[in-house]
Amino acid sequence: MAIEFLSKHRIFASGDLDEGAQFAGQVWERNRSIKTDDLQYAIRWNQLDMENIGFSFIEHDCAVDLTAQGPLSDHFRVFFHEDGSIGHSVNGKKFDSHGGNAVMHAPGTDLHLDINPFKLLLLTVDASVIRTAMRQRFRKLQPFSEWVGSLPEGARLDTLRSTAKWMACEVERTSSPLGEAGKPRLHAQRLLVSLIVECLSEASPTDSEPVQDISHAQVHLAKEWIDAHLADVIGIDEVATAIGVGIRSLQQSFKRVHGCSPHEFVIERRIEAARQKLLAATPEATVTAIATDLGFFELGRFAERYRQHFGETPSATLARRRARTLNDDG
Repeated sequence: MAIEFLSKHRIFASGDLDEGAQFAGQVWERNRSIKTDDLQYAIRWNQLDMENIGFSFIEHDCAVDLTAQGPLSDHFRVFFHEDGSIGHSVNGKKFDSHGGNAVMHAPGTDLHLDINPFKLLLLTVDASVIRTAMRQRFRKLQPFSEWVGSLPEGARLDTLRSTAKWMACEVERTSSPLGEAGKPRLHAQRLLVSLIVECLSEASPTDSEPVQDISHAQVHLAKEWIDAHLADVIGIDEVATAIGVGIRSLQQSFKRVHGCSPHEFVIERRIEAARQKLLAATPEATVTAIATDLGFFELGRFAERYRQHFGETPSATLARRRARTLNDDG
């Protein structure tokens, strides 16, 4: 049975085709829609917009022929189906999105959709964020509108799909750190953007920037920059930009010098930062709040990493801190 994501964020529901098309034109793209079957028209639209990413869960109960009126706006959109299918004609190239195939729309494309009844999770991402990240990976890129379509199946897409669905569920959970604006939500969006860029990089027809061996001094500079910005929402893109090298060059040279990737180094440093926060925690502090503030959302994995490093769970460290505080107060 398909999940209804974002049920607390219903923004529209209608059984009228013209009303549905008008609404979609306001929040998505202006379009001309023609019903093509005998089923009763109905659409339900749940939506949550974050800083750089929007999540929409859409349920559509009949077949419609839809043509966007004008090139698509300055966003990338990814379609993850829970049920049903859509035929996409993007700049004349045809793709099908369904439960086993994810399709992406790029800005500036001409679009025609052959819609069957469906339920899907739609990601909408600010195009400037994607462009910046892709330019750090490729010296030259063909226009996105010429090649973006079906995303390659594999581990990267599986991770993107599962992370997007997890976030769409997590924001609904009472007291979730992703439920409101703040650093945990920025960390989560940064992770999702990175996964989208990885999937796009895999699909790109352009060769990535050549790998160059960078100096020990530059690797050390990257390490220092990470330590100085550990509390910020950062990824490999920001590190590479800060020291003026390509992403793949940084990854390779960093691993040669330190025996781990920049991402793994950030994780190690943040595990250590979590311990310091737990050892100095105030009475109202929680393991969840400290972990998510540092970008850890899979709390079971965080706890296991922490235990491997320090021989105890984060909750044990926090309990010891609280006991010491009580003794000091007594």
